[in-house]
Amino acid sequence: MNSLMGHGPHNPPGMMAPGGGQMMPSSGGKRKEIYKYDAPFTLYAMSWSNRPDKKYRLALGSFIEEYSNKVQIIQLTDEENGEFKVKGSFDHPYPTTKILWIPDTKGVCPDLLATSGDYLRIWKVSENSGEVKLESLLNNNKNSDFCAPLTSFDWNELDPNLVGTSSIDTTCTIWGLETGQAIGRIDNNSVTGMVRTQLIAHDKEVFDIAFSRAGGGRDIFASVGADGSVRMFDLRHLEHSTIIYEDAQQQPLLRLCWNKQDPNYLATMATDGLEVIILDVRVPCTPVATLKNHTACVNGIAWAPHSSCHICSADDHQALIWDIQQMPRPIDDPILAYRADGEINQVQWAAGQPDWIAICYNQSMEILRV
Repeated sequence: MNSLMGHGPHNPPGMMAPGGGQMMPSSGGKRKEIYKYDAPFTLYAMSWSNRPDKKYRLALGSFIEEYSNKVQIIQLTDEENGEFKVKGSFDHPYPTTKILWIPDTKGVCPDLLATSGDYLRIWKVSENSGEVKLESLLNNNKNSDFCAPLTSFDWNELDPNLVGTSSIDTTCTIWGLETGQAIGRIDNNSVTGMVRTQLIAHDKEVFDIAFSRAGGGRDIFASVGADGSVRMFDLRHLEHSTIIYEDAQQQPLLRLCWNKQDPNYLATMATDGLEVIILDVRVPCTPVATLKNHTACVNGIAWAPHSSCHICSADDHQALIWDIQQMPRPIDDPILAYRADGEINQVQWAAGQPDWIAICYNQSMEILRV
């Protein structure tokens, strides 16, 4: 690992290969490895577009500690000069805790974007003008003037009519989206949502929710929360849940992420934890691996969309890519490391362009070719 990480704080940032070589932006007609966009605000939430006709398009959410926040839609339009163009922008109440584009890899659905914060909102991007319009505000707490903020949500990849949200009020809610009929290319129909089910998922706040591809990819989801547990649910049998893991120190678990190719595996991370915990649902309660090479608390995790063996994690200034195929033997070192100019608070691996990872730090977003 010394050759990998012999990249001190005074050196320029760059991607480090295991032999110590540095993968930097290339010049003179070669493909660039890194593209950078500087936003007019601090960034937090981020999402790659899934549509095949909208490559290098991302949505970025501001993190401003006041009511008025922004979401920008940007796209890399000039690969040679590394120029990102702002394709759309809209106001958002409070910072977005998460942003997701509709999981439409064929480009047959309306161009929808969802955000979570005080509520779940569905936005539609106009095909021609790029204008963004609020389609639906989904509020599951209509009997009260107060809302319980949403910490995260997930959009079901197999059935894009299903969205699951997690909240500080200990609940998860599964929404059914409707566009007059099943979501299809019906650009004139507005999107509405109804609560399919709401359940008390944890003893304390729920911090994340994610659908699994297991069992057909529609009905199974998991959540993590402040009680330090990972719990798995099945929409067909909501009367009980399975505790997959409980943190020994009862530290809150902040994020979970299912393996995109092998639904037996998921990753999670604890508050202020210096490691990523890999779990196998077939062997509950005991991590099958822990990825420990971080020097600061882990802020993000993302599985490769095209490989069951690769996962990216991010901490203070580093994004690390791990090859976990030798599990259950210990995974000592990452295979790639990238050092950024600031504290990385978000990492996303592009489903439609698996050669690219995006990271956010301060007011910068970088996409890295891997």
